Amino acid sequence: MAENRNGHKKAASQKNGQKPAQKNAHKNGQGEKREPNRARHSSAVGTLFVIGGGEDRQEMKVILRNLAERIGSGKLVVSTLASEYGDEVWEDYHRIFASLGVKHIKHLGMDDREESVKDHRLDVLAGATAVFFTGGDQLKITTRLGGTALSDRIVEIYKQGGIIAGTSAGATALGDVMLVGSLGERMDKVGSAFQMIPGLGLARDLIIDQHFSERGRIRRLLGAVAQNPRMVGVGIDEDTAIVIEKDKQFQTLGSGAVYVVDGHDLSHTNISEHALGRAMSIFDVKLHVLSSGDGYDLKSRQPLHPQVEKAKTKMGRQIRIEKAA
Repeated sequence: MAENRNGHKKAASQKNGQKPAQKNAHKNGQGEKREPNRARHSSAVGTLFVIGGGEDRQEMKVILRNLAERIGSGKLVVSTLASEYGDEVWEDYHRIFASLGVKHIKHLGMDDREESVKDHRLDVLAGATAVFFTGGDQLKITTRLGGTALSDRIVEIYKQGGIIAGTSAGATALGDVMLVGSLGERMDKVGSAFQMIPGLGLARDLIIDQHFSERGRIRRLLGAVAQNPRMVGVGIDEDTAIVIEKDKQFQTLGSGAVYVVDGHDLSHTNISEHALGRAMSIFDVKLHVLSSGDGYDLKSRQPLHPQVEKAKTKMGRQIRIEKAA
């Protein structure tokens, strides 16, 4: 699943005023054969706002207020395609974002797939600088949206510096891989009943799980990372969010915790031994627990804390001064 992330050729063609043939085909109403547009095929310059669900909508609204401030005078599109109660959910979020100062808000609902480049719902996304996916069922997001012209447009918004946000199922869908499993099954057993399904791929190399400590999902995330150690597992509590800037680092915001599971140095697991029903064993996996204000470097796979980073900078300066002397 890892591809070349540099995207030099594409960037060069855009700088010279040339546009990819596929985009021209879209505008001309052609391009009957379309390739799914995964965000990872070129450098990302936008922001992902990933919420673990259950965000405060009544009192201080810390998370939604932060998101609204980032949107500013831009246009927000609220997508309720994951929900069975799209109209009610839309009315709720429209009221909240309007009260927080967002003036341009539109609704994107979907009850079916439409792969045509002439999909009338594309008009809703025209001029959008932010897209917010509400909760519900993450499979509805990927099955209705993935590989469509709407998906391509959302990826473009992200690449052009826009904000793509999601809460609960909307958060999970932003990752490279989504976890889908029954809460009634034992998640600590080999072969336990959860599936890993491709997400929208905006948060590259991440498996995002939500309602994390509230629903006891640490074992599920550990199992997922054990099956694919290249991925970083990120579990987000309710009323908690991570803000990913330009695919490099994220900061934690909100009242709960964020759990980062890193299996890069994993030395052993029995996941592949086909010992169905046996308890999982996983050696040398890293677990970081972050609270509001903490960060994480997605490239070095290291947690970040403002005071620690400040101390490192101060120490580095002192070493340079001593060497110069």
